[in-house]
Amino acid sequence: MRKHMRTNERYRGWLPLPRFPTDSRRGAILVGVLWVMIFIAFLAVVLRLHMSSVVTNVRVTEDKAAARMLADAGLALAAGLVRAGASDANETLPDTLTGSLETSSGSVSLILKNEALRVDLNTAQKPLITGVLRAAGASNGLSDKLSDEILDRRADEEEAKEGETPTAPRQPKEAHPFRSVHEIALVRDMPEDVAVGIDRYVTVSSGLEGMHMEEAEPELLEKIPGLPRSVVQAIGRYREGRLDETELQQFLSDIEYNTADLAPSWRVELDVELPSGHRETYEATIMVSADDELPYRVLDWRRLADDAK
Repeated sequence: MRKHMRTNERYRGWLPLPRFPTDSRRGAILVGVLWVMIFIAFLAVVLRLHMSSVVTNVRVTEDKAAARMLADAGLALAAGLVRAGASDANETLPDTLTGSLETSSGSVSLILKNEALRVDLNTAQKPLITGVLRAAGASNGLSDKLSDEILDRRADEEEAKEGETPTAPRQPKEAHPFRSVHEIALVRDMPEDVAVGIDRYVTVSSGLEGMHMEEAEPELLEKIPGLPRSVVQAIGRYREGRLDETELQQFLSDIEYNTADLAPSWRVELDVELPSGHRETYEATIMVSADDELPYRVLDWRRLADDAK
């Protein structure tokens, strides 16, 4: 027994001593832990930003939907203003109307302008078509050519029959009326900048051969071929308040493409604002007719870009 104990004491010094991490290993482990914590924090930030973006997008989508519903209500109000007619039974409906609507979910203000203030590509006389082309930037020669192209699209079977002879009947020419102002770009040889610039002057829904000359923009009046200078000057004096309406009509009486008629279509600009501060601006063209079973029809609708507001 004593011998065995001595043997154990003899080899006790050979047993390995426990090892502890060195300073360098402890530093490496600490750095690794810190990197893991930084990565987790980064993921948390990314997740928070993503969730904030999702919440913002949802809120914007809700605001856009609410603004569109208010705009629809504004269109109904616009049609109501037209159907209500003039405030005085002895007066005709003005060519510009305004209105507004306030609700707990937001407000909408609107301006209606009758399409008789514009030149109808489908029905207007050639001087007006030529005038808007020149006002949009076309040269005199090009504007004459383009106006002929536009009028040619309006040719119908009745016009084709005028050229028939017993031996050589003329084939009817198919009419291609403009369904949208943007189709002006499809006219042969139409420059892109002219197609864009003409948008402010024209319509496709007034159904009138003329327009309200007294409301035409000055740059358009200057470009209408054959329009007497005295008429242009008279319109200018009328706008300045130096000429009354009766005197103005005397100057306009001989201009066959001037009309006092109202078109059944109206262009409506709607400015919508929500309690959140979100704003949207829309432009619509509506048709309001006493013979229509519907209170109004939407002919065109678009959201105006922010830079166009």
